[in-house]
Amino acid sequence: MSLNKWLDEDNSKNNKAKSKTKIISPFKEQKLKKIKESIKKSQKQESELKDPINAFISYVLEFKEFLNSRTYLRGDLDNLITWITNLNYKYKELINSNENLDTNDKESNIELLKEIPPTFFDEKLTLTLKKYAYIDKLNNSDRYYLRKLKSLVKDQLKRARIYQIVDKILNQ
Repeated sequence: MSLNKWLDEDNSKNNKAKSKTKIISPFKEQKLKKIKESIKKSQKQESELKDPINAFISYVLEFKEFLNSRTYLRGDLDNLITWITNLNYKYKELINSNENLDTNDKESNIELLKEIPPTFFDEKLTLTLKKYAYIDKLNNSDRYYLRKLKSLVKDQLKRARIYQIVDKILNQ
């Protein structure tokens, strides 16, 4: 008997193709897993950039996972110091970003207040609203007028919704 009978070319080609797919497919699966993980990380980082509070919380959770995975912390002092300094730095960034948001809110409130005509409310309400917008100290009467203004605004918003419904009915 010759070897040609035992080793068909068709069978050997099929065996080679099967062995290649067996070897290549786990590597492809690993690559796909790595690509998916990197995409998830990049999406997570993009969402963190949008909200600094979530970024800080996720960093704290990563630090917690780091601590939970360690059993002997004395050997990881350098890593711990690095983590803590980074946490402190990110906390300071969070505080600064919140302060910047507060100042922008104050400026935007003042700009919105300038758009309201001065004769729209009575004198007491306009003075109270200006105090509130400029973040001055409020006394008891100012707080009373603010509550009064809030109830007035709620009532007017309810009326505005009713007028919107009537407007939709009339425009159809």
